Amino acid sequence: MKKNTNNKIKILPAALSNKIAAGEVVDRPASVVKELLENSIDAGADEITIIIKQGGKALIQVLDNGSGMNESDLLMAFQRHATSKIFKYEDLTRVRTLGFRGEALASIGSVSRVEAKSVLQNQNSGHLVRFEGGVIHGVEGVAGNHGSSIAVKNLFYNTPARRKFLRADATEYRQILSVANRFFLAHSEIAFTFVKADEIIYELKKETQEERIAAVLGPRVHKNLIAIENETPVKIKGYIVNQDAFRRSRGDQYLFFNRRYFSHKSLNYAVISGYGDALQRGLFPVYLVFIEMDPELADVNVHPAKLEIKFSNEPLVFSSVRGSVKRALTSQEAVPEIRRWGTPEAARQAEWLGQTKNEAPVPENSLQLPQLFVSKPENANQLAKGETLIDSPQDVTREKIIFERTNVWQVHNKYIISQIKNGLIVIDQHVAHERILYEQALDNFEKRNPSSQQLLFPQVVQFSAEDYSILLEMIPFLEKIGFVVKSFGQNTVVLEGVPSGIKISDDEKVLLDILDEYKRGKKDNAEIRENVAKSYACHTAIRAGEHLPLEAMNALIDKLFTTKEPYFCPHGRPVIIHISLAELDRRFKRH
Repeated sequence: MKKNTNNKIKILPAALSNKIAAGEVVDRPASVVKELLENSIDAGADEITIIIKQGGKALIQVLDNGSGMNESDLLMAFQRHATSKIFKYEDLTRVRTLGFRGEALASIGSVSRVEAKSVLQNQNSGHLVRFEGGVIHGVEGVAGNHGSSIAVKNLFYNTPARRKFLRADATEYRQILSVANRFFLAHSEIAFTFVKADEIIYELKKETQEERIAAVLGPRVHKNLIAIENETPVKIKGYIVNQDAFRRSRGDQYLFFNRRYFSHKSLNYAVISGYGDALQRGLFPVYLVFIEMDPELADVNVHPAKLEIKFSNEPLVFSSVRGSVKRALTSQEAVPEIRRWGTPEAARQAEWLGQTKNEAPVPENSLQLPQLFVSKPENANQLAKGETLIDSPQDVTREKIIFERTNVWQVHNKYIISQIKNGLIVIDQHVAHERILYEQALDNFEKRNPSSQQLLFPQVVQFSAEDYSILLEMIPFLEKIGFVVKSFGQNTVVLEGVPSGIKISDDEKVLLDILDEYKRGKKDNAEIRENVAKSYACHTAIRAGEHLPLEAMNALIDKLFTTKEPYFCPHGRPVIIHISLAELDRRFKRH
């Protein structure tokens, strides 16, 4: 065919088409790590090292002791659609490897500078190939142990528009950790080392599945694991957790098909629905569900990054997952740990006195007004007479509301009701205290010496690497509101003190809850101080369901009306509902 230079439609150059294809496979450093790890595991490696610098922007290197490649295979591996995994269409219906399409290395190579080294098994020398933007820049012989090393440098150096959309180094690092954790958990038979800028984050040996969960997700998850199992018609193994390890944000929820991580809304719901009433709204369980099936019964080729799977009989898989969770929750393992404080009265009093779990319960006859709620309002003279000034959210005018201090009731250990001059008000005790603590926290950020109470026994708390990274970001702000937290290395901190006047029965749980709330708020608010203050207030405030003595209810009301915004909690929920006498009369048809 004669070439017509006036044609509007032209074949794209290979270099450009590879860069376009890279957008489907490689969108950030974490996706490079995913593809390289898949290749190492497919190569039979049982020892893998991951090295990153600057959140993967400067360097991502994966080294393994797999089968290795000869020179021609090493060169061919970086060509598009070059693969050793599939050869005909039918092979796509029974994929047993993690990688198979031959797109990853070509896409990675087209948007970075790559050094690829490989030595075949039973050999002590191999080859090193350098690529720049997908173009070969040299081949040389090298000595070394068998296996492969792929070093990806300066990702997106030749596509600046993409590079500028990468997030901060810490954010990209946590994305890499999230991806790496999937492989760590799915392959406990492989030893992994993870190095970040010369710091060893993980050094995982070959171990059992439960040992690997403890190493990656931490001891709190490990000690609250419940095994799940289903044999036929769908084979399922894995773990869920009891109520003591529920989290307040999504995360650490893993589905695997033949040890390939995937996302699936329906199966996520299968796990959640399996918990039934045992899972409160707003809480999320940690789980690892391993589904093993004939690969011909599922399609793993429905997503460019291979993150989704389509099952030929999804209802069957759904019911099998849900059933395995429901059965496991009837076992003895599902019973959460009971924390004992001696007598119930001593426990209640210890909570009201703001004691931590390290402090001894107080004697039964020593109940006092809790210091947590002691207030010094500016309008003390009025409050002494039983009066509080309120800016009504329904009316911009300032109205005086008279509280009859003996006419205050707690309803269902959740709401405080008080008669006022022209009707009544209902206060949500949790969000009222949340507003108080939030404003106290913001005030403390401006102070040099926040008030702390030292723990009798400092608590060592271990986190997952991802959570530890976020906590390090939060520590300076936690310290400004009274927490004393010291980094101990190896994803561990030591909690030496907590803010004065708050009660904490589980130090580790409070830190996790604050961290989870912070992670959720971070998506909507870039102001770290506000996020930390909201997180702290939400998870140290009194809870719905806690009994309050009369003195405590009155003190809470007093303190609430000294805040700047008494009508809404930091998250926007109403604190007070005002029901007028006229409204009550109308409801009872007195007009």
